[in-house]
Amino acid sequence: MKLNCTFQDISDVLGANSSCKDPIQAVIIDSRKPIRGKEVLFIAIKGPNNDGHKYVEQLIHEGVTHFLVNDDFETEGLDGNFIKVTNTLDGLQALAGWHRGRFSYPVIAITGSAGKTSVKEWLYQLLKDNYNIVRSPKSYNSQVGVPLSLFEMTEKHNLAIIEAGISHPSEMVRLERMIRPTYGILTNIGSSHAHNFDSEIEHNSEKYSLFEGVDWFVDGASDEFEKELKSVPEEFKISDKASVQNAAICWAFLKRFDPEGYSSYKKGFSDLEKLALRLEVQQGINNNIIVNDSYNSDVGGLEIALDLASNQPKKGLVLILSDLVADQASKPDLYGKIAKIIQDYKVEKVIGIGTDIQLLKDHIPEFIHFPSVSAIDSTVLTEISNSCILLKGARKYRFETLGTLLQEKHHDTVLEINLKALEHNLNVFRSKLNGAKIMCMVKAFGYGAGDLEIAKLMQRQGVDALGVAYADEGIALRAEGIKLPILVMNAEPAAFNGIIENRLEPVIYNSRILDEFIRELINYGETGYPIHIELETGMNRLGLLYNELPDLCSQLNAQPEVSVQSVFSHLAVSENPGEDDFTKIQ
Repeated sequence: MKLNCTFQDISDVLGANSSCKDPIQAVIIDSRKPIRGKEVLFIAIKGPNNDGHKYVEQLIHEGVTHFLVNDDFETEGLDGNFIKVTNTLDGLQALAGWHRGRFSYPVIAITGSAGKTSVKEWLYQLLKDNYNIVRSPKSYNSQVGVPLSLFEMTEKHNLAIIEAGISHPSEMVRLERMIRPTYGILTNIGSSHAHNFDSEIEHNSEKYSLFEGVDWFVDGASDEFEKELKSVPEEFKISDKASVQNAAICWAFLKRFDPEGYSSYKKGFSDLEKLALRLEVQQGINNNIIVNDSYNSDVGGLEIALDLASNQPKKGLVLILSDLVADQASKPDLYGKIAKIIQDYKVEKVIGIGTDIQLLKDHIPEFIHFPSVSAIDSTVLTEISNSCILLKGARKYRFETLGTLLQEKHHDTVLEINLKALEHNLNVFRSKLNGAKIMCMVKAFGYGAGDLEIAKLMQRQGVDALGVAYADEGIALRAEGIKLPILVMNAEPAAFNGIIENRLEPVIYNSRILDEFIRELINYGETGYPIHIELETGMNRLGLLYNELPDLCSQLNAQPEVSVQSVFSHLAVSENPGEDDFTKIQ
């Protein structure tokens, strides 16, 4: 995020009166995010469960000096610059709308009951070679997420892809006012959040209001769109219904977006990947396969998930299903419809979680009921084998605990370690290093020796850093009170949130990882975050190549979000005296 404006600019936009010309580069709304530097504006949002105003004094102590607050918030005696407005959410959105208006390049807006994030990411993959694209991070599509997405727009981009999601009436007009899209995409219209609207017509009308000012939009919910499902490029190899629908939407958009050159995008469909936000397929215990859709629960989503699960290479199909909280239909009719879908997909057993779900028991011969996830008899789960288990639950039922229970686990060998001997060995090598810093690798549970015990010993002995293979190892050490710098050797994008929130230090070994990590740091409003650079000098495993260094250096100089703490390389044959010349070259 690089806003490139001043505090006075923001004051003028919001109709306030401030002469402070301090530069502002980032906006944050969450005090828990790592914060560095004074070029940050904290917007105190008052929500149903929390109030950002409670954290203003704490943030002042942490070095933040610029704030947007409600006008009833008392600022006397506080050391900071304040803009007061009637409602800070309105202020956040007004500021985002102003920022979006600073750029004239096209903005694509995507909405729908499902598939928004998948379509956004696939369009990005298809178009990124021809455009410098800014897009909504993750699933930032709410009344707060959309403004944060728009703040990512800069002059270096020439195309924006923004998600927009609603759950209540009148929300879309606020989003449309900020986004002001050039083109639009409606993925579909389902029953998710429909219960918050007076009628289906009102719900549908709210979705379409996003496109009132667009040049044109792709309507994935229209009857006419059905024919597009047959025109998906043959290069696209994923066959489940949801993916085909999303690919068809991307293809229909490209044909209108680039009518002369759209055929050149066909080859890109072969590289499209499934997103790990929903419908994750995992290996389970007892030779089961787990299809995990622990995100929401509606009839349309259930059909899509069952379609994927029924195509898995297992004999049986087991459904663990919660109450469908997002539907308006009368309960007997609703669960009768669900029963018909379950029967159509030949589900062998249904485990129902909740209250209303009991309405299925008269329709499903093999039906077991529990009022909550915590009430489930674990033997019911562990008896399932050689099957595909579909987890389909509304978020409030916390099905993620079921996913953890059912996933296959790997067990490690246990060794007995003499910590006194380990301490002695450390000090022997330390005596030979003439003051050089020491980093101790404790990955793979300390190579089977117990990562926590080893880490605590190393911390007491004053080593300079620890190294782990994966972020979850470092997160576990932080949870146990390890304060040393912890390097993560295999830092993957899926773990970036955990890395930042636990102050772990990623090893950067290719340009893609660096790009994506910087993007996540921007989301957090982070600057000067410690990273380590791994170079490829002959081991031929991981690392940036020599010819990549000029681009790397240029990027590091241009990105204040990161700060290089070390540069290193793996030596391939250092233990072989006959290869000393090669080692010296490295």
